[in-house]
Amino acid sequence: MDINIIVSQMTILFLILALGYFIFKIKLVDDNFTKKFSALVIKVTMPAMVLSSVLDLTERQSLRDVLTSFGIAVALFAIVMPIVGFFLAKLFRVKRNSTGLYIFMATFSNVGFMGFPVISALAGEVGLFYAAINNLVFNITVFTLGVWLVNRDKGGENSAFDIKLLLSPGVIVSLLAIVVYFMNIKFPALLCDTIRSVGSITSPSAMLIIGCTLAKMDIKTVFSDWRLYPWILIKQIVIPILLWIPLAMIIKNEILLTVTFILFSMPVANNAVLFANTYDGDAELAARSVFLTTLFSLLTVPICVWAIQFI
Repeated sequence: MDINIIVSQMTILFLILALGYFIFKIKLVDDNFTKKFSALVIKVTMPAMVLSSVLDLTERQSLRDVLTSFGIAVALFAIVMPIVGFFLAKLFRVKRNSTGLYIFMATFSNVGFMGFPVISALAGEVGLFYAAINNLVFNITVFTLGVWLVNRDKGGENSAFDIKLLLSPGVIVSLLAIVVYFMNIKFPALLCDTIRSVGSITSPSAMLIIGCTLAKMDIKTVFSDWRLYPWILIKQIVIPILLWIPLAMIIKNEILLTVTFILFSMPVANNAVLFANTYDGDAELAARSVFLTTLFSLLTVPICVWAIQFI
């Protein structure tokens, strides 16, 4: 792995986050703006990014590898990682009103903004193809299971499974993206460019929102949550290495194996902050987690890649 790729992405992330922190501190934006901006990202720019990931695909791989990639992604996002997240929340005695968010953060990693550039450097276009498939499953589950997990922390009526809430633009567009891929539907170039342009603002917008959320907090509290440190160690080193063993037995395609492993070694997804802001979850906990896991990923990702060489 080229460590320069990770360092470069980390630098971009923190510079944009710092900008968000600064513009909130000088009162260029406020709480109301942050919440509305979060909703805009979730309902407009993020769905555009999902659809764009399919429109940008240039290579078509074997049906067997495509189905394998889909199946493993579904198993990890919808079954394995939520169960792991649940037991981690119990292990660290997380408060009841934060359990859903902890499960969310254990399940959903930053596969887009950080994962894609690393995959591009390691595995080229074919690797990006499998990363895009993984990203489709990510978006379907994050807009269904993920939304429910963040909402369940409220308790009461809001914790019930609300099908209307889960039928969001993100889910609808993710399903559309799958149809577009399998039916090989071609969009006009002008429309593709428009969708791509709208989707491209998602990642920097998300980091601005995280910076704004952190600006509302006492900076000391960002580093004071003791649960996050052992949690990061388990989530970003122990779990990826343990996952490598069954994945290596199941996946015979070396590029697909590498892509799957790297994506699940990434830090917490930016969606945690976006969803927490939009659905009145614990946005401060989400922002701390994204910040710290992204910071520590500079060490944890290379450690994971080094460790699997000896398995």
